[in-house]
Amino acid sequence: MAVDIYNLSELVSSILIFILSIFLIFKIGKSLKLNENEIILIFCWHSFFAFFFMINDLLHGHDANAWYNKAHIGKDFYFGNGFMYAFSSVLQSLQIKYVAQNLIYNLLGTLTVFIFYSKIKDLCKYKSNRNFFLISSLFVFLPGLMFWSSGISKDSITIFAFALMYYSVNSKFNIYLFLFSIVLILLARPFLIAFFFAGPYLYFFLKLLFDKKTKYKKKIVYILILILMFYPLILITNIGFFYLGHVQNVIQYDLVNIYSLVTGYMQSSKTFYDSTNLGIPADTFFLKRYLYFLYMPLTITQEPASMYFSLENLFFLFVTIIIIKKFKFNLKEINALTLSYYLSILVLFLFIPIIFSNYGIALRYKWLIIPYFLLAFLDLRKKIK
Repeated sequence: MAVDIYNLSELVSSILIFILSIFLIFKIGKSLKLNENEIILIFCWHSFFAFFFMINDLLHGHDANAWYNKAHIGKDFYFGNGFMYAFSSVLQSLQIKYVAQNLIYNLLGTLTVFIFYSKIKDLCKYKSNRNFFLISSLFVFLPGLMFWSSGISKDSITIFAFALMYYSVNSKFNIYLFLFSIVLILLARPFLIAFFFAGPYLYFFLKLLFDKKTKYKKKIVYILILILMFYPLILITNIGFFYLGHVQNVIQYDLVNIYSLVTGYMQSSKTFYDSTNLGIPADTFFLKRYLYFLYMPLTITQEPASMYFSLENLFFLFVTIIIIKKFKFNLKEINALTLSYYLSILVLFLFIPIIFSNYGIALRYKWLIIPYFLLAFLDLRKKIK
């Protein structure tokens, strides 16, 4: 369905949102210790791909077009798709039209890059990381990140929410930004919330297990308590079923039912994409699925989009080799919340390639993971002599 962007309301709302965006990027960019040239460069670079995303959506009618054209507030509100329809409907009621809405999502994507770049600058000020500043900066300026954090999409919201949460815990804890990021994830992709409970859980479990000061008997008691605490995590996992769409108006609390539902989804996904060229072959060994998730497609083809993503994945592979070769393990100067965040991302990475089977999800979801692998690499190296 076509979107009419040639009207006065569209023009006025776009101008107002653009002016607001300019004000916010300079205010927030300077608070992140970015200079004016860096702020302008990042905003213009991201806006270029946001414009490409919007034109592509207008011409071919992808998800963003659907969120806008079918915008409504349903009687039975649900997370994920339901939120996207409702949010677009609210914005339209305020006369914030299609282009203006894309500008809002472009702002979120720009702020995401601000956070990544500012953290890279901060971590690369240490002598041990200075040689990695250029390649790390190139990494977060890749068109893949710019594209998937643009436009009216759940990807833009989720990628921004992940970055905002990382920023809220990485230095001085900011409870307001932390809670806001949780709300954004809950609204856009609620099943991802479970991983941010799993990370702290794993952190405390490992901390207790390797704590030399705690006596053996106390460790046993504490570990039993942590095991009992696992059940509430299962309850939280139920939120994700609204997103998966397999359960409507029913919450499953039983671990067996949850396991059956997830494995059923995994199998149906494998079966569906096995008959197309858009997914991972169903008989792929599970360890190889991680390579597919990170580095496919790798084959250079004549199709422009596939050619670019292949080159981007070759760059990922190059960065991976550097990370493995230069990896250091220094937990000093990293606070518990940041370590918990890194563990959450690690758990997410362990599960996502197993659950999903198509390349499209891999191309988007990897941006929820790989920037934090790079940041963790730099973080663990800092103050290494």
